[in-house]
Amino acid sequence: MKEIKLSLEIAMIFIGSIVGAGVCSGRELNQFFASYGIAGFIGLICCGILYVFFSRIIITITDQYHVSSYDEFVDLVCPKWVAKFTNFVLTLFLFSSTSIILAGSGSILYQYFGIPRWVGVLIMFVISSFFLMRNTEGLFEVNSFVVPTLIIVMSAIFISYIKQNPASIQMDYMRLIPRQKTNLFTSTLIYVSFNILTIIGVIVPLTNDIKKPKQIIRGVTIGSIVLTILAMYITFLMLVNPFHPKMYEIPLLAVAMELHPLLQMGMLAIMWLEMFSSQVSNVYSLSYYLKNRFKVEYNKGIFIVVLIAAPFSVVGFSKLVEVLYPMYGVLSLIFLIYCVIFIVQNIYLKKTECKKEQTIVCNQTAKYLKSRKQSLKSSQAD
Repeated sequence: MKEIKLSLEIAMIFIGSIVGAGVCSGRELNQFFASYGIAGFIGLICCGILYVFFSRIIITITDQYHVSSYDEFVDLVCPKWVAKFTNFVLTLFLFSSTSIILAGSGSILYQYFGIPRWVGVLIMFVISSFFLMRNTEGLFEVNSFVVPTLIIVMSAIFISYIKQNPASIQMDYMRLIPRQKTNLFTSTLIYVSFNILTIIGVIVPLTNDIKKPKQIIRGVTIGSIVLTILAMYITFLMLVNPFHPKMYEIPLLAVAMELHPLLQMGMLAIMWLEMFSSQVSNVYSLSYYLKNRFKVEYNKGIFIVVLIAAPFSVVGFSKLVEVLYPMYGVLSLIFLIYCVIFIVQNIYLKKTECKKEQTIVCNQTAKYLKSRKQSLKSSQAD
């Protein structure tokens, strides 16, 4: 029972770490999948399979080499100059993402509830710090609330839309929606690599702390299946409402508004909660980075990260992100290639060599025993 509970908790952390405000808004999945028409669903299924494949590699390497943070993992699998550059960009990206989330939480509360922006930022800081101080346990607690809420709200929006628009679910109808893009394979690979590089900051410390790789892999598998289903809900809604991403900043919120006021409120709540979940994951990753790289205590690291990120939430990181996103996407692909090379060279090939050596030893032992038996028989005959 405990193992099942752990796997489900890992699944929720996995989902919560990947699903951010960009996914919830519908804009991200529209760009990467819905714009390819009905073929986008094939991309989502491939995405789920690749999540499990690459996460398994990361968990196996972490367990075998006792890695404790994302920078240590990157240093291990990548050549020195690639590792330095990747760690720099990843750290900068996590800091910028933390700043944007702080700013976004303030903006949502101000825009829809009239709460001053600085109050929104302060609320996010206080609540996230409370859970982060509880370390891995806090990460479990946050996602055990946020992810089920996400599943309920997204399922409610999807079912309500189907009930009000039953013709939209028909395959013949969806086939008529034109594709806007054609390079689905590249888009899927970039999306997967982008998310995997981001969540190594969570997967690596978790694997090192819990030390139960089989349960973690099982949890990631469950999380990938649920995440794929949720992504299909959102992609479908973007696919059958092709003008919403062009007309609205948050297209999925526009869909919810058209369905029911309660669903609109649910979407706003889930947007804030996903920002909160992403904030906890980012600060958790960066705190372990500071602990490993600069020997800063984990609890102190939490406040250092937020104190660095908070001023930029006022200034804005929009231009920096425009530069970082394309660079981050390319680095993500390179990183995953090095992960595959590393595990093949250092784990699977070594296992194969060990098996070969064992086979040779067994064969030599068998030959020796056979010859020994024959010599004993001949000596007895004499």
